[in-house]
Amino acid sequence: MQKRNFTRVEFTECASIKHKDQVFFGNVKNMSLQGLFIKTDQEIPVNDPVEVTVYYSHNSSINLHASVVRREENGIGMQINRMDVLSFVHLRDVVAMQCNDQNLIMRETYKMADCIH
Repeated sequence: MQKRNFTRVEFTECASIKHKDQVFFGNVKNMSLQGLFIKTDQEIPVNDPVEVTVYYSHNSSINLHASVVRREENGIGMQINRMDVLSFVHLRDVVAMQCNDQNLIMRETYKMADCIH
């Protein structure tokens, strides 16, 4: 496994994945400001774009545009390409709650600024 450039945290919540005209569900295993891994048996080709919604409370979700970068037997690794500001704030809060180095999270936030729309 390559060295990660972003802090990855365990996060177990339900997510929907929209690929072409299909929508299916899986469970997030972990996530960072740059990507996430979702446990699913669905097969999506590497490099294909997807839309992901992570449901983490009754009133909040994280909406992402991503690309599949890795396919494993038990799930899909995705890199985030674009998200709205509110989704980024929610994602950053999830990662920051589990990380003891807030300065690191701030540096990672600046690296992701181009993905926020």
